[in-house]
Amino acid sequence: MTTSPNPSGTIVHEIRWSDALPWWLLFRAAAAAFSPTVILLAALGAVATWAGWSACNQLGLAGATGFVDGAAPVDGGLVLPDGQGNVVTPLAPSRGATPWLHDLVLRLPRPLAELVAMVSVPFRPSATSHQLLGAAARLAWFVLVWSIFGTGITRHVALKLVGEEAPGPVGATLYGSRKWLPAFNAALFVLVGILALSIPGALLGLAMRTELGLAFAGAVWPLVLLGAVVLAILAIGVVAGWPLMVAAVGVERGDSFQAISTSFSYLYQRPLHYAFYALVALAVAVPAIAVASLFADATGTLAMWAASFGMGHERTAAVLDGLSGVGGEASRFGVKAIAFWSRGLAHLLSSFGWGYFWAIATAAYMLLRQDVDGTELDEVVIDEPGE
Repeated sequence: MTTSPNPSGTIVHEIRWSDALPWWLLFRAAAAAFSPTVILLAALGAVATWAGWSACNQLGLAGATGFVDGAAPVDGGLVLPDGQGNVVTPLAPSRGATPWLHDLVLRLPRPLAELVAMVSVPFRPSATSHQLLGAAARLAWFVLVWSIFGTGITRHVALKLVGEEAPGPVGATLYGSRKWLPAFNAALFVLVGILALSIPGALLGLAMRTELGLAFAGAVWPLVLLGAVVLAILAIGVVAGWPLMVAAVGVERGDSFQAISTSFSYLYQRPLHYAFYALVALAVAVPAIAVASLFADATGTLAMWAASFGMGHERTAAVLDGLSGVGGEASRFGVKAIAFWSRGLAHLLSSFGWGYFWAIATAAYMLLRQDVDGTELDEVVIDEPGE
């Protein structure tokens, strides 16, 4: 904002929205999500994720069982009614104290809800070894895939936001292929730390196999809860902060330890800022996805509309019936090919959300970096000469 003083007061000549409303960067990041590079990388990442999870299904690995018929699982054998027909477990006090938050989680989009359920499986006390193995394999593949494509997207978006020349699909993919290891190891190192810190609890659990050990555990449980606070800090940090870790690698070209330190610092020093940016991102997501859906529908419809001038009404109706699986036209190669490409367009639309997610994560990282470290929004580590 620039002003000039005069005897009657101050006159505003110009407003720099980047200074007055720095979170406006989230809107620019949402616009960057429509970049062909972001859409293509998001589609490739979604395909790779689906392929890996399909392989897990073929190997018989258990999937996520966190949400069944719209309800979240209840761990432990002791359950308490909350007066509204729901079930409350002492292990999750929030279900009784803040049931509205639990209901909000249940209303997440299905892909996101399934991912949340899968993340929760390894931390469920009642999970079987088969469930743990299946969830671990799927999550490891998910983190690996998006360590490549997520890092490429964040690099592209970061350079675009600061006005630098952003890499195309090949350049962004190559960048992700070179820098995926720090992004992957950032999550891995935190998880290894969680496992190491859980060893005392596991030893206590061995004692709890006996009645005397169970009684002892009940007596010292406040100390166990106090120690579990550290586990909670790490678990929440790796789940909520992993997008920031990937963005740190994309923006700063940093290593795993830098990504861990910055993400935990930003998350726990500015939690309300992070929550505010997430709320803004959710609000912007609705019109952004609506616009993407409009373009996808218009593209598919107008392609057939243009062809209908040459086909005529009867032939067009027959082809449309074939695309719907009705009539003999459904078995023709041309109809199957059109249906294939139409499903590809639908896949691009469904994967748009992943591109939007990583674009927003990039902007959120840059905003939190400014809030905590005072770094300007237009500072991004540029590639070294020759790269």
